[in-house]
Amino acid sequence: MTSNVALMRALTRSSSAQPLRAPGASPSIMSSKPAKSTDKLAIGIDLGGTNVRAALVTCEGDIVAQEQRPTPAIEGRYASPAALVQAMADCAAPLFGQADILGVGVGSGGQFDPRSGILLSVHTGDPAFINVPIAAMLREQLGAPVFIDNDVKAAALAELQLGAGRGYQHLICVAVGTFIGGALVMDGRIVHGAQGLAGHLGQLLDYETGTYIENIAGGVALAQHAFASGLLERGQTTVDLFAKADSGHDDAARFIADAGRKLGVALAGLAHALQPEVILVGGSVGLQARYIDAINAGLQAHLMPNWQSIRAVPMQLGTDAGKIGAALRVYDELAP
Repeated sequence: MTSNVALMRALTRSSSAQPLRAPGASPSIMSSKPAKSTDKLAIGIDLGGTNVRAALVTCEGDIVAQEQRPTPAIEGRYASPAALVQAMADCAAPLFGQADILGVGVGSGGQFDPRSGILLSVHTGDPAFINVPIAAMLREQLGAPVFIDNDVKAAALAELQLGAGRGYQHLICVAVGTFIGGALVMDGRIVHGAQGLAGHLGQLLDYETGTYIENIAGGVALAQHAFASGLLERGQTTVDLFAKADSGHDDAARFIADAGRKLGVALAGLAHALQPEVILVGGSVGLQARYIDAINAGLQAHLMPNWQSIRAVPMQLGTDAGKIGAALRVYDELAP
């Protein structure tokens, strides 16, 4: 969820990998049940397009300490997988001296093999990011168990246990930032799918145009279409678009409402299939009140009567959700 589009195109894409388990570790249920108590602490890492953020997190989800480093890049693109791993290791290393560490969780974009922790691909097809053993590389650097998952799924786990998802068993989570990512929760557990890749909500279709909804309602697309329509000047972003709408610019307000409504219509189809209790919305674009209102307008216009109670509501944990969720994965996997 960053404004650095070139970086995010390289690695940020919604995926829903199953837990990467350290040898001998029991399977994680990744559920709404809080982790068991332990004297050790977990480290959660959020690998973003601009910064790498690491936090020392208790099993209750409290952040004890945190570190931040810039995400290495060359000419607007990630430097290399090895450089990313080194940046994560450098960011997490100071936290190892502050507590006895149970393990390390990572939330990142990309499509990961859930059993090996290998990054299978990124949506740009960059060959440097195909079949890269990210988890093993980081484990070698840090000397601790590493569990890696998609950043939206990590955030969803945190929201499920500690945030807006508490008390629910069936959720759709959608993050609208640079692109659109997602995660699904059924029976209180994160849904992984047959190969660990469930949750690509940005690839839901807009029924009017037949294109991916992320190409209409995601942050990059929203800014591009607004520029083409004359609502934004070159170099302006969705921040400027929402500011215009908030200042009373009717065309900007209608433009945002139309994009959010289309996402709501797309989510209505998924809601009919899964019947969630609620839809959690996050991301720099998705957390805007008028955007969530537009999603709800699209939902309510297309949901059948027995589904009308479903609403889109904002996630509660903000930018900390990914780090906290990544750490909670460690407790789910390894805590006694």
